[in-house]
Amino acid sequence: MDFTELVSNLAERHAVEGLAAVDGQADIDIDGIPVTLVEDGWSLIAIAEIGTPPAEGRAEFAEILLESNLESAAFFAKTRESGNYVLVQRIALSDLDADTFDAVLQSLANTAETWRNLLADFHPAADQPAADRAAADDANFNAFGAGGFIQV
Repeated sequence: MDFTELVSNLAERHAVEGLAAVDGQADIDIDGIPVTLVEDGWSLIAIAEIGTPPAEGRAEFAEILLESNLESAAFFAKTRESGNYVLVQRIALSDLDADTFDAVLQSLANTAETWRNLLADFHPAADQPAADRAAADDANFNAFGAGGFIQV
């Protein structure tokens, strides 16, 4: 299926009115997660919004995102326009059929939602008194896992 067919099929299967590929792009809300779909000739690029960098501990959270890029097919980035974090996944169009497309989008939205929650609950350790740093480190350890990684 080509990009236009995938988007049309998605709109039909899930009764999403107004969803269409226009100039190689489509925007959809998946369970409250805005996702932009872009076709670049041979692949589909899906971009899910994560959110605004934290006011405190920005570098610490960004480092966690960068480390997580090593562990998945999707990767994190920061948009130039809004300055928000996004989760990006590139998939070869030749690998996609309607069911695979649905599964990829749902997985991306689920992962984005997890990271949105982690971002909202983030406790920067560096900006806290030494006595509170251990508690923040424990909270982040429990949220992010032993190596700071979450599989996406």
